[in-house]
Amino acid sequence: MKPEPLTNNSIQLESSPVSNGKKTQLERNPQQSSQTTYEDQIESTSSIASEGNETKLKPNEQKNLPIKNEDTVTFKDPGLEEDPQQNQEKNPLKSLVKRGLMLLITLSLFGVGGLWGWRWWQFGQTHVTTDNAQIQGHLSPISAKISATVQQVLIEDGDPVEAGQILIILEDQDLNLKIQQAQANLRAAQAHLKTARDTVSVTRQTNPTQVQQAQSKLASSQSAVSAEQANVHQMQAKVETEQANVAQAQTLVNKTLADFRRYEFLYEQGAVSAQQFDTARAAYEDARSHLAATNKTVAQAQAEVKNAQAQLKQAQAQVEAARGQVAETQVSGQTVTVQTDQQQEAQAQVEQAKAALALARQQLKYTLIKSPIKGTIGQLTAQMGQKVQPEQPLLSVVPLQTERVYVQANFKETQLGKLHIGQPADIEVDAYPQEKFHATIAGISPATGASFALIPPDNATGNFNKVVQWVPVRLVFNRNADPQHKLRPGLNVKVTVNTAKDKR
Repeated sequence: MKPEPLTNNSIQLESSPVSNGKKTQLERNPQQSSQTTYEDQIESTSSIASEGNETKLKPNEQKNLPIKNEDTVTFKDPGLEEDPQQNQEKNPLKSLVKRGLMLLITLSLFGVGGLWGWRWWQFGQTHVTTDNAQIQGHLSPISAKISATVQQVLIEDGDPVEAGQILIILEDQDLNLKIQQAQANLRAAQAHLKTARDTVSVTRQTNPTQVQQAQSKLASSQSAVSAEQANVHQMQAKVETEQANVAQAQTLVNKTLADFRRYEFLYEQGAVSAQQFDTARAAYEDARSHLAATNKTVAQAQAEVKNAQAQLKQAQAQVEAARGQVAETQVSGQTVTVQTDQQQEAQAQVEQAKAALALARQQLKYTLIKSPIKGTIGQLTAQMGQKVQPEQPLLSVVPLQTERVYVQANFKETQLGKLHIGQPADIEVDAYPQEKFHATIAGISPATGASFALIPPDNATGNFNKVVQWVPVRLVFNRNADPQHKLRPGLNVKVTVNTAKDKR
């Protein structure tokens, strides 16, 4: 059974608040109203609802619509609500309960907010908080100390290691040869030192005797010179005596020659006898012979003088030689000093050779790279067969013990007045949001972080803008605060210091 058409010539639809207050009016031609069926009205109404407008018929229009049978449909948007004024008139008790409930909720919210604000203000008076903080640790970078080749890598990243544990083994075949060379140099230096010591000992023992012998020889030579000088004087006196005898013999020769010539004249005159003449001639020849013999004696004495002078020069030369020997033996005492210096030099060479040997053995030990501390391996870059150079980083050992890690927190300068060494603090790590770690303030930086910057700010130049400064504060974890060693250097943390508990 098809429903009868609506008798109204036009139907006006009022848009809901979703349609921004716009109204939509559906008009129909009166001539066509008789031909408009119930299905057409539903189709038209559906098209308007599909455009996103929530529509409803006005009350006066709803009254004008005829409702004949049960098949007649009343148009009503499901999202529409009844008029609040009509609801209040219908149910005043319900409105009163609703208002009371809203008032109770409002008062409860104000109470909770006030309580929370009071607790927040009280917390701010006794606590100082910053999230400008990180966990720090004393990382131990390990690098190669010699030029060698990586033979074995005994660890991996993240492995726990103990202090003294071998991590990497290097190989250098020349190190053993260097040790042998250093040992040979040490033996040579020790032999040189022994020779220097023996030389000094012998020189010290023989030098006094040599000095005495040289001095005795000098005295003997000086005595011989004195004797030769006396002999020379004696020979010279003998020469003078013989020369006087020569003069006397010459005088006698001259006298006997004059007598001989006179007796020869007289003998020719017959004034003297032949015997007297022969006597005068014999006296003259005897005088001549005596003169020749005296001259020979003088020549012999002069030769003896020359011989004595030669012996004197020889004795003087021996004296000079003895003096030189004495000086040489005295200088040999200074030779002992020189030899002692040479001995010390040899001793220094021995020490140098020992140091070279110790260095070669130490370089051999450097082929075994050990962990200096207990910790965990990180940043491992060494690979088998890799050629490494001195000071080349190979890995790092990170200590994770509670006493080896700490927190570096930066507080504002306005918060510094409440902070003191010894105050307790709670540490919240971003990596473990459900856990809290307990720590204590161990130190406060003597200057702000900006003061230690590479280029510190200079407020005396340019325009001044006041900026709140940050002061680094070091906090150490309490003992057994992290038994599982979960804290890692570099993690961001939030620090809350309880300033009410001052342990100063």
